[in-house]
Amino acid sequence: MFFSQHTIEKESPYFPMDKRLLERRAQTDRVSDSVLLQRISTIPFYEVVYTEKDLSYASKEHYYFPIENLAAYHPALVSYRSAFIPDIYSNSEKIVYNRNRNLLELTMRKKHHLAVGDYIMLENKDGVKLESKIEEIPNDFTFSIKNDIPKSASYFVRGKKVKDLQHIDQNELLLLNMRINQLLNNKIITMEEVIIRLEKDLKSVKSTLNKLKK
Repeated sequence: MFFSQHTIEKESPYFPMDKRLLERRAQTDRVSDSVLLQRISTIPFYEVVYTEKDLSYASKEHYYFPIENLAAYHPALVSYRSAFIPDIYSNSEKIVYNRNRNLLELTMRKKHHLAVGDYIMLENKDGVKLESKIEEIPNDFTFSIKNDIPKSASYFVRGKKVKDLQHIDQNELLLLNMRINQLLNNKIITMEEVIIRLEKDLKSVKSTLNKLKK
């Protein structure tokens, strides 16, 4: 699960909660609720630091969990968007201008794993973000783009554009959290009732023993 430097799609600013918009409505299933609590309790959490370094969320450690664990329970909790991921995230080692084909050849220190047709996010020395399409792949370390971007002695290559960047739908997660709190509260109430009943039984047993002793 990566966060992107540049997101193409925008989130809806509101989440409707009006019964007039509903096609159907049914109470949640008790078995499903039980499965929900079980799955939530087994989700592994990690402390992570994101690859991106110049964004506010990347300045400290964050909790992270495999988002697939939520998607397996309720797909609506996970959304997908187009974004640029920091899978290369390094400066170019060499730049060559191909005059015959009007292309810029960028050579990286490590293999880039790009393909013709991919889109990448570049950044020049002034910090300007530039989106470019891969035109040719001379080798595993070099790729070519059109020579239509501002000139720079080197470019910082962030990474390629993907269409399936996973992220949590915060609106759905808020509702899920409310439901989990309800279920846990119900469990607490049930356990409190059991404790009260057991305390009464214990008091009755003690009373009987005291009578027998007399």
